[in-house]
Amino acid sequence: MAKEQRKIPLYVQIKGKLMARIKNQEWMPGDPLPSEGDLMQQFNVSRTTIRQAIRDLTQEGIIETRRGAVARIKTTPNDKMENPGIVHHELGTDFSAKVLRSQYVSDHYYAQHQLKQENKSIYFLERVRLADDVPIGIQQLYTPAKIGHLIEEKAASWFDIFPLLGMNGVTYSNIKEDVTASLVNQHEADLLGISCGDPLIGINRVTLGTDRQPIEFSKTKYLPEHFNYRIEIGYE
Repeated sequence: MAKEQRKIPLYVQIKGKLMARIKNQEWMPGDPLPSEGDLMQQFNVSRTTIRQAIRDLTQEGIIETRRGAVARIKTTPNDKMENPGIVHHELGTDFSAKVLRSQYVSDHYYAQHQLKQENKSIYFLERVRLADDVPIGIQQLYTPAKIGHLIEEKAASWFDIFPLLGMNGVTYSNIKEDVTASLVNQHEADLLGISCGDPLIGINRVTLGTDRQPIEFSKTKYLPEHFNYRIEIGYE
């Protein structure tokens, strides 16, 4: 593998190769994707790497996954999809999450405003995100109640909620993110196993569905050494 490629996470490289095959019409919309085992042999990578690549392609609406069925090609990526502009990812191999709180709330006013759910109950999920069993971030996630009903039972087993939502016919059309920096407070330090006052990277995100209505608002704080954020400008 070229030296330049080693700087790019392996699953991102595999994702790019899968996108290229789909774009070159080796697989057409409706065609089944090769099994995880076949892809592991083709690319000589782990099952975790294949799953991360498929997860990203599912989020982007290129691959469709349903429980108990093979993954299928949903659409052919265009040039804009191939260069998304902003790419960020957690650093690690085996990702998981520990649920701290999972409940419906009516007094989180800023989140209700972001979701356009004023005076309505919304779903609130707070989790510690882990990579290789090491805490790397704290996530506070909010959704309209109807979305919360789809994820609340599986919040501990799905590191990323978007593939789960995709399996239930909920896809996104737009994601807006704000990046900030902050210092960890004592509560966050205890959860992450670090010292109070250490730096954190904050990502505030609003996700819109295909009807342009908010389906998710989240606030996630990451340890800088476990997170990478890259901006790309222009098209290949």
